[in-house]
Amino acid sequence: MKKKYLSRKRVTSNFYEKNLLRDIWGEAWGVSDAISKVRKVVMHRPGQEIMQLHGSAQNIESGPVLIESIIGTTPQSDQKNEKPNLEVLQAQFDGLQEALIKEGIEIIPLEGDSGGWPERLFTRDLGIVIPSGIILTRLALYIRYGETPMMAQTITRQGMPILGTIQGNGYMEGGSFTMLNSTTAIVGLSERINAEGVEQLRYILSLQNIELISIDLPSTIIHLDEAFLMVDHNKALVQTALLPFRFLEELHKRDIQLIHVDPQDPELTINALTVAPGRVVISSSGVRTIKLLEQQGITTIPVQVDEIYKLGGGIHCVTLTLLRDYE
Repeated sequence: MKKKYLSRKRVTSNFYEKNLLRDIWGEAWGVSDAISKVRKVVMHRPGQEIMQLHGSAQNIESGPVLIESIIGTTPQSDQKNEKPNLEVLQAQFDGLQEALIKEGIEIIPLEGDSGGWPERLFTRDLGIVIPSGIILTRLALYIRYGETPMMAQTITRQGMPILGTIQGNGYMEGGSFTMLNSTTAIVGLSERINAEGVEQLRYILSLQNIELISIDLPSTIIHLDEAFLMVDHNKALVQTALLPFRFLEELHKRDIQLIHVDPQDPELTINALTVAPGRVVISSSGVRTIKLLEQQGITTIPVQVDEIYKLGGGIHCVTLTLLRDYE
């Protein structure tokens, strides 16, 4: 215990003060934007549990369940839903981890149940990480409901502050949330994120004077990270057809340059991870988008994740960032 804390004076420092966080919680935990240098991420190496998935994995992770009840052919109806090869999946996951480690990122394994919960590969959804800590989410589908206790166990072991949990009838998943900057956050409403979950999140963010911008996502996607990714201080990768005009207008007003994913690349090319300003780990199959990003001054680190795509997610989905450098 540091001598300066041997006092019975009332605490006057804010909980979010960085030096206090480091002294008491071991790190200045959390993130204040989506582009600063990443220090720690939670990941889960896929195992035999993925073989428990019934039907189409993509209908569970990346496709709204509601679509299945619509009579007639939808654009999603003819998606190929190939069963992944576990050996190849693990090799690609290991390659992704190696790329992150080379970037100086510490990989924290997700703790807990070694058996069920076949979707726990997608750790991004298990927490909303904001300055000074994490908000534990409440997942919308039963097949994922047991993953939150696993994240709680992992976070507790790390000593990271838990700033709240989504509860009651609220739903919230981390793939649909991002910190735009230290005072502004964005959340996308969808089948997996409802109004009550958003209002609970809005209240917790208000304690740090963080504004929450909520946008409606189209019926064809479940998370914001299928349509939007900050890649530098003033640059974002987008899928304009999946984002409302008012949101694009807001980004334009903030002088954020919009870069569009090449339509000939896989849809989940945008599901990448910005590991430092202007530095992005991205799927190697997004060759045209990679070229476009490089032309705009963004450094790309291509990795193979095609087998992860078969489960309906990408690089952003399988990495929950717990710590970035922030002011």
